Amino acid sequence: MTDAQLDNAIVRHTQSASRWKVVCFSALLVAALSAASMGVAMHQTTASAAAPSASATATMQPQAQPSVSPSPTPTITPAPTLAQVVPAAFANLSQLDGSSPLAAAGVKLNEMQRSQLMERIEDFRAQGYQASFVVVDMRTGAAIASYGGTPMYTASAIKAPYIVSLAQTGAVDVNAVATSATADAAGLNQLITQTLRFSDNDMYEALYKRFGAAPTMQWLDGTGAGTGLNGYYGDVTAIDMARMWVNSYEYLFGAPADAADAPGRAWLAQQMRGSLNSSIAAVHGENEVVASKAGWIYGEGNLYAYNDAGIVIPVGATRLAEQPQGYVLAMLTNACARDDLLTALAQTVDSAMRAA
Repeated sequence: MTDAQLDNAIVRHTQSASRWKVVCFSALLVAALSAASMGVAMHQTTASAAAPSASATATMQPQAQPSVSPSPTPTITPAPTLAQVVPAAFANLSQLDGSSPLAAAGVKLNEMQRSQLMERIEDFRAQGYQASFVVVDMRTGAAIASYGGTPMYTASAIKAPYIVSLAQTGAVDVNAVATSATADAAGLNQLITQTLRFSDNDMYEALYKRFGAAPTMQWLDGTGAGTGLNGYYGDVTAIDMARMWVNSYEYLFGAPADAADAPGRAWLAQQMRGSLNSSIAAVHGENEVVASKAGWIYGEGNLYAYNDAGIVIPVGATRLAEQPQGYVLAMLTNACARDDLLTALAQTVDSAMRAA
């Protein structure tokens, strides 16, 4: 090899070596950069495993409970007092459809109540009798009626409301009568007792001859009654008979226990318990308070009636002026001697009132 060829070979070798250095350096640089990238990625992956992402953290952490506003304290509506129930009762009685087979005011009857009450009324009609009734819930003043606007002969059922009217209007001094404080009071005591307990017509007529109808008509003023007394007895509607007993409830059981006439009122109410032939009393136990008066006539003067009306107060009810309980019921029929029909009606009414 000549010197020139040797020099050219050295130059080519040097150039080739330089190129390989560049290649090797570039390869090393790429490898280093790749390793660095992989390290960063591995660091990020490890960090992700050690510390979940924000979205994962939000999922894994306990959910924040929604803010719940405290429920408002329920408003307890106080039960109406008797002073509120009585005018409500008179208003509801005025709203009743007196010609309807079954009407209600202040309450909605369910299908079972409606069916059972209608069945009892149909029992009368199926056997050729006429019947009407009105019941007033003394807790609320709500009223239910069947043919409640039909005038019917009262017979002796009018006697108790008449006597209450004498006491409440002051026509008689009920305290004096209760204790027979004077000879006159003792005489009135006998008249009232015999009239209420045994339906004595002579005793009642003696009272009526002395006091007349004026106290009763005064007593009914403001109740909305459209019928009252017509002579000793007369025709009234079941709606107006119910008005009389709502008035009687308020007088007998609604005045304060320490009122001046309290002894007389208690005595008068007692005379109406266990009233002769009372279908209402027949369906209630001795511990319930039932103040009632039945009435009947079997054809004298071509008049026919078998009636009953009164007050029912459940066992243990007290402070009736503040928390009135029970109900008033008036049943007017011409089903003479059919106490089975009246008793069945009274029982069905009682069941409906207990379910109300």
